[in-house]
Amino acid sequence: MDAMIKKGFIAGIVIVGIVLALAAFTGKWSYLYFVSGTMGAVSLVLALAYLVDSIVLGSTGTFFSAKKTRKVSRVEDAKRFGAIAVPNVLAALIYVAAG
Repeated sequence: MDAMIKKGFIAGIVIVGIVLALAAFTGKWSYLYFVSGTMGAVSLVLALAYLVDSIVLGSTGTFFSAKKTRKVSRVEDAKRFGAIAVPNVLAALIYVAAG
Protein backbone atom coordinates (compact mmCIF):
# COMPACT_ATOMS: atom_id res chain seq x y z
CA MET A 1 0.00 0.00 0.00
CA ASP A 2 1.26 3.45 -0.90
CA ALA A 3 2.47 5.64 1.99
CA MET A 4 0.03 8.48 1.21
CA ILE A 5 -2.90 6.06 1.04
CA LYS A 6 -1.86 4.48 4.33
CA LYS A 7 -1.55 7.89 6.05
CA GLY A 8 -4.93 8.97 4.69
CA PHE A 9 -6.63 5.76 5.74
CA ILE A 10 -5.18 6.03 9.26
CA ALA A 11 -6.34 9.66 9.46
CA GLY A 12 -9.83 8.61 8.34
CA ILE A 13 -9.96 5.86 10.97
CA VAL A 14 -8.84 8.35 13.65
CA ILE A 15 -11.60 10.77 12.60
CA VAL A 16 -14.22 7.98 12.74
CA GLY A 17 -12.87 6.92 16.16
CA ILE A 18 -13.22 10.45 17.51
CA VAL A 19 -16.77 10.69 16.13
CA LEU A 20 -17.63 7.29 17.63
CA ALA A 21 -16.30 8.38 21.02
CA LEU A 22 -18.26 11.64 20.82
CA ALA A 23 -21.42 9.77 19.81
CA ALA A 24 -21.03 7.25 22.62
CA PHE A 25 -20.34 9.97 25.17
CA THR A 26 -23.32 12.14 24.18
CA GLY A 27 -25.64 9.29 23.18
CA LYS A 28 -26.40 10.97 19.84
CA TRP A 29 -25.52 8.33 17.28
CA SER A 30 -26.72 10.57 14.47
CA TYR A 31 -23.29 12.24 14.71
CA LEU A 32 -22.00 9.26 12.74
CA TYR A 33 -24.23 10.21 9.85
CA PHE A 34 -23.78 13.97 9.99
CA VAL A 35 -20.11 14.37 10.95
CA SER A 36 -18.63 11.28 9.30
CA GLY A 37 -20.84 11.67 6.26
CA THR A 38 -19.84 15.31 5.88
CA MET A 39 -16.15 14.49 6.33
CA GLY A 40 -16.45 11.72 3.77
CA ALA A 41 -18.24 13.94 1.26
CA VAL A 42 -15.74 16.79 1.73
CA SER A 43 -12.82 14.37 1.34
CA LEU A 44 -14.33 12.93 -1.85
CA VAL A 45 -14.82 16.42 -3.29
CA LEU A 46 -11.22 17.34 -2.43
CA ALA A 47 -9.94 14.11 -3.98
CA LEU A 48 -11.87 14.85 -7.16
CA ALA A 49 -10.64 18.47 -7.18
CA TYR A 50 -7.00 17.38 -6.83
CA LEU A 51 -7.49 14.80 -9.56
CA VAL A 52 -8.96 17.37 -11.95
CA ASP A 53 -6.21 19.82 -10.94
CA SER A 54 -3.57 17.22 -11.79
CA ILE A 55 -5.12 16.83 -15.25
CA VAL A 56 -5.24 20.59 -15.83
CA LEU A 57 -1.93 21.66 -14.30
CA GLY A 58 0.01 18.44 -14.41
CA SER A 59 1.08 16.47 -11.40
CA THR A 60 3.57 18.92 -9.89
CA GLY A 61 3.64 22.16 -11.90
CA THR A 62 1.96 25.49 -11.11
CA PHE A 63 0.26 28.22 -13.14
CA PHE A 64 3.19 30.61 -12.83
CA SER A 65 6.24 28.37 -13.04
CA ALA A 66 7.31 25.55 -15.27
CA LYS A 67 9.72 24.12 -12.71
CA LYS A 68 8.71 21.09 -10.71
CA THR A 69 8.98 22.49 -7.17
CA ARG A 70 5.95 20.80 -5.66
CA LYS A 71 7.15 18.02 -3.34
CA VAL A 72 3.91 16.00 -3.22
CA SER A 73 2.12 15.39 -6.48
CA ARG A 74 -1.52 16.27 -6.85
CA VAL A 75 -2.35 12.67 -7.66
CA GLU A 76 -0.87 11.58 -4.32
CA ASP A 77 -2.97 14.24 -2.57
CA ALA A 78 -6.05 12.91 -4.38
CA LYS A 79 -5.23 9.39 -3.18
CA ARG A 80 -4.80 10.61 0.40
CA PHE A 81 -8.14 12.43 0.45
CA GLY A 82 -9.83 9.43 -1.15
CA ALA A 83 -8.39 7.19 1.56
CA ILE A 84 -9.65 9.59 4.26
CA ALA A 85 -13.12 9.41 2.73
CA VAL A 86 -13.42 5.61 2.75
CA PRO A 87 -13.83 4.97 6.54
CA ASN A 88 -16.01 8.06 6.97
CA VAL A 89 -18.39 7.13 4.16
CA LEU A 90 -18.52 3.54 5.42
CA ALA A 91 -19.40 4.71 8.95
CA ALA A 92 -22.19 6.92 7.61
CA LEU A 93 -23.54 4.11 5.40
CA ILE A 94 -23.46 1.63 8.27
CA TYR A 95 -25.44 4.09 10.41
CA VAL A 96 -28.02 4.54 7.65
CA ALA A 97 -28.29 0.78 7.07
CA ALA A 98 -28.66 0.04 10.80
CA GLY A 99 -31.10 2.86 11.48
